[in-house]
Amino acid sequence: MSRWTTAQMDTIRELGHLGAEAVRDEIERRYGVSHTTHAVEMMASRIHAPLKVQQVCPDCGVVGLRLNRQTGLCPRCTERQHLEEAVAFNDLLIEERMEAEGAETEEMRREYDAMRQRNSRLCRKYGLKSLAERRREGKASV
Repeated sequence: MSRWTTAQMDTIRELGHLGAEAVRDEIERRYGVSHTTHAVEMMASRIHAPLKVQQVCPDCGVVGLRLNRQTGLCPRCTERQHLEEAVAFNDLLIEERMEAEGAETEEMRREYDAMRQRNSRLCRKYGLKSLAERRREGKASV
């Protein structure tokens, strides 16, 4: 029978969420002292340390929260993953839209803007009616 050290008791407190067997194995690995599973359970009871197996989030390491069964992550990490997926999808949609418009559409838009500006300058320079004024009068042939 070996004596319990404070370091071994700290190991029980630290890793109690993994269960009695995991704590027993870790004490043996760290300190080279072999205790039975029952001995670990008894010592945990004496020092009021829980040995209930609790889930650990693989992403952030939080202990004791219920993990999402689809993602296997805690609620916070699951929501972060959903947000990252939504942002990535948004980027994909914007990229597809830009490809659909293309450089040709942008070039036509620039040419149209330049032509409107040129027409506007001619109308002001020679006192001619603008396209909007002609449409209001019903004389626009465009």
